[in-house]
Amino acid sequence: MKNILKKINKFGKTKFFFEESQLLPVNKDDQFTSLLLPKNLSKEERTQGGARFRGLYKNSINEFPLISIIVPSFKEDKLSQSIDSILNQNYPNVEVIVIDGKSGKETTDTLENYKDDIDIWVSEKDQNLWDAWNKGFKLARGDFVGIVDSSNILYPDSMNILKEYIIKNPEMDFLCGTVKKDNKIYANYRPEDIYRQFNIIPSTIVGFYIKLSSLKKVGLLNITYKLQSDYDWLYRIIVKYKMKGVRTKGSEVFGDLGISNFSTKFSFFSALMNELKIRFKNKQNIVLIFFIFLGRIFMKVYKDIIKLIK
Repeated sequence: MKNILKKINKFGKTKFFFEESQLLPVNKDDQFTSLLLPKNLSKEERTQGGARFRGLYKNSINEFPLISIIVPSFKEDKLSQSIDSILNQNYPNVEVIVIDGKSGKETTDTLENYKDDIDIWVSEKDQNLWDAWNKGFKLARGDFVGIVDSSNILYPDSMNILKEYIIKNPEMDFLCGTVKKDNKIYANYRPEDIYRQFNIIPSTIVGFYIKLSSLKKVGLLNITYKLQSDYDWLYRIIVKYKMKGVRTKGSEVFGDLGISNFSTKFSFFSALMNELKIRFKNKQNIVLIFFIFLGRIFMKVYKDIIKLIK
């Protein structure tokens, strides 16, 4: 492979590029194929840009494993803030992939301003948030892959933290990083609880990173779930494929989750029925599913009564 091209971005941070791309290994158990560039669409269907379209690529280096960060976005006014937080990493080998749901010219103009720093961005219609994640997964070429939503902030040393865990834990399939939300710190990983609740990790964004080879074995998110498709994905990772997860220390905070109203768009019963559907389709014990249903209903009624009393 030719020499590394070291470029300085607007934050004064050194970033690595190459003039040719590594061939990624292909395994018979892979559920999807990596793409160097997205499949061709007309200019009316997609706007696109980034360093990869100009023949500049990111590759993994032994002491600097490549980390791919996918930024799904749709009409998010804090998109620049999220991208800047990724570009401001104190780590030189990060790949930035922005998947926009055709938000309009203002967004594509913003993305074009990052043409020297973003590796690849596309703006086209998608079916939902999970479809955007999947598009990013297919384009990711890093050793590990994570999601930073367009309303999130990534802290400057987070990728250095991830790199240390990657090097010290070669058998690790995924990392659960500490995150911040509403001025509170969340750090946990309780795989044994997944049979009764889904919130066993701080988040599947900002602090969650999965090895690309492991991701390909698990497969993409199921976009038929409008809600909690990431939990269905997590259930498969932990239960079906029994992958090894590692959690970071409470002091190793990856970033701020910011404000997201996605889950609030769905009612209590919509969320509950969706969860039960996910558990059933993943062949969880039907009796346990029934008790989860009863328990959630009881707690909902109990909390509503307490509110009325107060």
